[in-house]
Amino acid sequence: MKLPVNATKKYDIVSFPSFDFLAVEMKKKARGKNVLIVSDDNVAPLYLEEVKSALSGFFVHTFVFPAGERSKNVDTYLKIVGALAENGFVRQDCVLALGGGVVGDVAGFAAATYMRGISFVQCPTSFLAMIDSSVGGKTAVDLPQGKNLLGAFYQPDLVYIALKTLSTLPEREVRCGMGEAVKYAFLSESVTPELLKRGVTEELIFECLKIKADIVEKDEFDKGTRAFLNLGHTLGHAVEKLSDYSLSHGECVVKGLAKIIDMSVKKFSLSEEKKQKMISLLALSGTEPTLPFGLQEVLAETVHDKKREKSGVNFVLLKDIGKPTSVLLTAEEAEALLQ
Repeated sequence: MKLPVNATKKYDIVSFPSFDFLAVEMKKKARGKNVLIVSDDNVAPLYLEEVKSALSGFFVHTFVFPAGERSKNVDTYLKIVGALAENGFVRQDCVLALGGGVVGDVAGFAAATYMRGISFVQCPTSFLAMIDSSVGGKTAVDLPQGKNLLGAFYQPDLVYIALKTLSTLPEREVRCGMGEAVKYAFLSESVTPELLKRGVTEELIFECLKIKADIVEKDEFDKGTRAFLNLGHTLGHAVEKLSDYSLSHGECVVKGLAKIIDMSVKKFSLSEEKKQKMISLLALSGTEPTLPFGLQEVLAETVHDKKREKSGVNFVLLKDIGKPTSVLLTAEEAEALLQ
């Protein structure tokens, strides 16, 4: 399948059964001959050699770092840009992110900032990265104070999805991606409960991607409606950090969404029918929605959220399924909605 994204840099999201057409697709975009494949030590043993073999006609270099959110930091970033410099990469050359959201975020930030921007290709291998983080141009690393606080908007030149990588995902990684898929179902009724119940399919992936691409095209630099993609994330990121990243991003989004439902019901006086419909939809994620930390502790952590302002933090609430809205709340107001 193929989906064009009409951002400031126009690019395509393409899917194939394997990596066999990667070089063909890259040659449509890449002007240079050097490629640095950035991956982690979970994905590299499975696919690095296959991707290297697929990139005939390119000079391939590799950088592999320990898997997990703890590696999404300034140190890893500096090592990647150091590898680019040591191997003589120029602006026409390419960084290729082979992995999930952590790999894509840190590799993308390196591509965005090395020589003020070089070619960048996303090869997402996790369900979550396929439907969300690989598209839209948000690149970042974490700081000790919070997630994604150092970053840049930098659209890829290509997003190449090799569907075979889905077959090696652990069940927990599938649930992680389903957390984001359910988020899209709350944003648009085009992601139906029936589609979610069929599990991870190419149809579900591209239905989620259509929603994201549409929002990105309208608000690429996150000044308005793109904030809706943050649904469940303000509280979710807080839970993620409090767990020291032992909980996956998707699991934390589900836990954040559960509380957003409670806040929305109280804020907008939603009917019991609407509430139950939302709860039933959230259950399709397959993740336990209970908050594992105290409410005060979680709300205190939201002060580090990127969406904060001097007077409070922006929460995406729901007037109904398919009707998100952004509301600026102080910690006291947020707590009152959760009582």
